Amino acid sequence: MPWHDPPVVDEQEAPFFYANVMQAYLGAFDFTIDFGYKPPEEQGTARFTKVCTVGMSLSHAKTMLPILARLIAQYESSFGTIPAPGYEEQAKE
Repeated sequence: MPWHDPPVVDEQEAPFFYANVMQAYLGAFDFTIDFGYKPPEEQGTARFTKVCTVGMSLSHAKTMLPILARLIAQYESSFGTIPAPGYEEQAKE
């Protein structure tokens, strides 16, 4: 079954957050991601400002993986490889 954009259920504006840092945590039944922002002057440090936390079931997190992979592959097919420092090392762990 092909992936389709879900219908918009609520017309309220959802908050928008920009993040360039993330930390992920696993629980026994859930997956939590802290998204944050690190300004250029903080690069090379562990400091960042948390902008939001998203929690979900492990099933939901696993379901998101192929969707994200497909979207990134489509983008790279159109525009070229996205530079992602550390990607290869993280993928091997």
